[in-house]
This record gives sequence, C-alpha cells and structure tokens, in this order.
Amino acid sequence: MSGAAIVTTLKNADHVLDSFIAYHLAIGFEHIFLFFDDPADPGIRRTAAYRNVTAIAHDAALRERWRGLPQYGEQTPFVDREVMARQVLNVELTMRLARERGFDWLLNIDSDELFFSPDESAAAHFNALSKQPAEAITYLNYEALPERDDIGDFFCEVDLFKVPPELNRRPITAAVVRAVKATPQFNPDFFNFYGTGKSAVRLSAEGMQPNGVHGFVRRSGQWQAAESRRHSILHYACCGFDAFWTKYVTLGRFSDSWWEKYDIAASIGRFHLDARDVVARGDREAARAFYRERVAMEDKVRVDALIALGVLARFPQPRRVLDAARRR
Repeated sequence: MSGAAIVTTLKNADHVLDSFIAYHLAIGFEHIFLFFDDPADPGIRRTAAYRNVTAIAHDAALRERWRGLPQYGEQTPFVDREVMARQVLNVELTMRLARERGFDWLLNIDSDELFFSPDESAAAHFNALSKQPAEAITYLNYEALPERDDIGDFFCEVDLFKVPPELNRRPITAAVVRAVKATPQFNPDFFNFYGTGKSAVRLSAEGMQPNGVHGFVRRSGQWQAAESRRHSILHYACCGFDAFWTKYVTLGRFSDSWWEKYDIAASIGRFHLDARDVVARGDREAARAFYRERVAMEDKVRVDALIALGVLARFPQPRRVLDAARRR
C-alpha cells in the first residue's frame, strides 16, 4: 500500500463519524485509524462496515501497547487527565502501524476537523509531496463560525469560517481591525481555539516523533519542515450548542494549564477557560447565552460585511463532497 493515512482520537463524535470517514476516503486518503477514548463508544461497532478504517478502543490492551513507545515515560504522569497526552501516544503508535502497512504519510487531526484540498485530491497532494524533501508539513487552520445554535452534522450544515490572517488576501486595513474588535466572536484572540495548524509526517523519515498534537519533530537533530498555503484544516469547533455543552461537560474542571507548564490563556486566549467555567455551573441557559454571544453569529448583515472584508469565508465544498459520496 502507499499514500496517506489519518489518525484521530475521538469521543462523543457519533453524530458526525460517518461524514468524517466518508469525506476523507472520498478525497483520497487510503486509511483512517480511529482511537476511541471511550471503549464503550457505539461508533466502534459501526466502523466495521468500512474496509479502510481501523478502530482501536482505549482499553488495557492499548495501554499495554503504549508502554513500548518512546514518549511513554514522558506522557505517563498526564495520560489519565490530559487527552492530548493520550493523543500523542496514539499518534506515535499509529506511525508504527502505518509504516507496517506501507503508507507514506500520516496526518493527525481531530474528529471535528477536515483536511481541505480545494484544487486537487488528497492523494494527488501527498503523491506530489513525496517527491519533495519535506519530512513534516503543516497546514494552517480555519475555524468554523456557526450561524445558529441548533446544529446536527456540522460537516454538512456549517460552511462559514474565520480566515487566518496569514491567508487573508485582502489588506488588513484600519476598517478590518475595527470590525474585528467590534465583534465578540473574534475577541479577544480572533480564534477561540488554536491557530497554529495541524501537521502530517513522512513515515519513512527516521527519528520523527509527535511534538504535542500539532506537529512533528526529530529530537536528535534537524528535520525538513514545510508549510502548505494551498491546503488547510477546517476546524468545526463547537458547532452547535449541544456539541459545545457536551464537550465541556466531558472535559470537566480541567486545569488552567496543559501538562502543568503551558498556560492555556497565554497560549490560545481565555475562551477555553471561560467556556469551562460557564458549563461547570450547570446552568444550560446561561451557557446558551454565552454560546450565542461568543461562538455563533446569527446577524446576517454582519456576516456579509465580514466576508466582504476577507475576515470570513464560505467553503461549501465539504458538503458537496459528502452529497456526492452519499449518491454513490
């Protein structure tokens, strides 16, 4: 086998799981490795219908497999309270599994993300990339901006995204700055979550390891890194109030820092912590009000104005890919 595979650690993704799988197989990924953080997740049984999907439950057998990984000792103190620690180990394990199956590239994304390649298939992209010297490649991310709070399958229902400033082709004028500052859904940090992109690694590159959940690194020396401006990650973060509420109920009262050393507010802004706190109070209506103010944008006039400034953009292509896949 050859080509590119995806690794994802997921939980509570049953309502979008089939779309996640169908989309990525349709655009040319050869295989998807799914690590279910809940060993009783009903999605595990459903994946048996897919020839190109490997489902692995977070159980005693998986934890035993983690023990033989280079980063196991480093991640052990956090593995039961940091989902990202489990993600790192799952990615490291999948690098081995994907090599054994002969895949060339491995992309690490979440179950609320899609790889976006508007001009060519993912297969064509990674085939061309294999002829280049890059050992790891980063894809900048767009962040979804839902336009209502009642959303089911967000891959089919949401097509509006915040444009990362690096990819805004229009000038960043004073009017753009004023418009962003006047919009609660952008403040204070533009994105509510990360803005550093996600990465794929060349599996034949010796010594490469996951560097957190966003990149890959060779700790023993330098490596060839690249960044694509033609391909990106679409991050459908908290699309729909139910998804928002479930996410923060599941995360619970997590710490203000990751791995006890990375301050969350300093890294990505206050939103993640503010969302934790409002959901922790257990008042769904207060949480819904927070969601409507800080996440969703129901004002169509404002949406159109921000699109005109290049701050927002619509991407209907994933919905079209899924519609075509379902007609086959």
